[in-house]
Amino acid sequence: MLKTTLGKLQFPKDGATWSKLGAIFCLQIAHDLPNALTATMAPTLFVKRFGMPLEYLGLFFLPFVVTALKWTWAPIVDNRGSEKFGRRKSWLAPLTVLVSLSYLAIALIRPGLDTLFIIIALLMVKQVFYSTQEIAADAYVVENLTAEERGLGSSIVWLGKEIGQVIGFAGLLFVADRFGWTAAFTAAAVLFALFNLPALLRKETHVQETESQLPARVMAFFERRVNWRIMSVVFAIAFTVQMPVAVIGPFLSSKGLTLSEIGVALGISASLGAIISLSIASVVISRIGAKRMAILMLFIAPLAAPAFIWLAAQETVSAGMVIAIILWATICNAPVRMAFYAARIGWTSSTQVATDMTAQQSTWFLGYAAAGAVAGVLAAQVGWVLFFILNTVATALAIIYFIRSHDGIEEEVTRWRNVKVGA
Repeated sequence: MLKTTLGKLQFPKDGATWSKLGAIFCLQIAHDLPNALTATMAPTLFVKRFGMPLEYLGLFFLPFVVTALKWTWAPIVDNRGSEKFGRRKSWLAPLTVLVSLSYLAIALIRPGLDTLFIIIALLMVKQVFYSTQEIAADAYVVENLTAEERGLGSSIVWLGKEIGQVIGFAGLLFVADRFGWTAAFTAAAVLFALFNLPALLRKETHVQETESQLPARVMAFFERRVNWRIMSVVFAIAFTVQMPVAVIGPFLSSKGLTLSEIGVALGISASLGAIISLSIASVVISRIGAKRMAILMLFIAPLAAPAFIWLAAQETVSAGMVIAIILWATICNAPVRMAFYAARIGWTSSTQVATDMTAQQSTWFLGYAAAGAVAGVLAAQVGWVLFFILNTVATALAIIYFIRSHDGIEEEVTRWRNVKVGA
């Protein structure tokens, strides 16, 4: 039987390690805040305030096509950087400024159906800067986590992502409702810069050993057959797991909740649910590994479906009930992403960490973009009840695909690494 690459859970005892994990945590908040803002807050605002049809939701996922293509320039980030300042930090710093300036530019645009395409265009420009920074950020995370830290590190990564989504969607939606579009995007610019600061101020370290000094190449990723299988699993998980996330705002809006109520409800439930589920999952996955964790999730994740199906069948619902349902759904579903991420960390080459991780992330965002494009159309055509039923079945099939593929991928990655190291 293939042994897991994760060791037993060991909580850090030194301040330097906690400082590293804290910087990674803040970096993840920064990098999920823009995604939630673009894919959830903005379309929710347009549906609720300006009557945008559900079929138009896919427009807000066009920026993710840029993210899906970032693997094409990832080797530039992998091969270049200042060793003195920090190989990854030399990219993180200037791009933090450019992303924040992009948000300030969007803040100056008056929102409305007549300016929708201008806003989408600016979001795509912003996404170029954001995606490039994320290449360096992904490499920063992988290079700073030891094998023993992957369980705890994956939990911290996904907790940061959940908090980032809460801030980007719930928090900024509340700001947009109370203070307007300009205030929301200005806040996004400031918050993005602030959450990048810990990684920029900390001295960069590398715990991953480099197999060789060969320059990173995009084609090196695609030349390994195992990576095509990895990408197919990444797309399947992203497409199914992220589909409810893509429509949660418009869905709750259809149940009569105001923008502020949606923001507060998601802020409380998603953050609390993430803390509960990921804290437990970090212990479990560090002991049993990503594959067995996925097997558990095959039975746990569907438990969220009945509550959503009931909610979809109601004409109106209270904010309190929404908080309870989203809390339960987050507890049931969040560990799926974490288990998958823990496995993916071990599926990158140490010769081109940024390029390999970026190719995986690009596939994830392609799946996310596809989920966003399909979700609105599907919900409009079949209704909310059938939408959640179909998504539950599809998610279970994607998890099964991951489980069935896991051992084969691990074996191929191990074999490839042994050949490279011995070469």
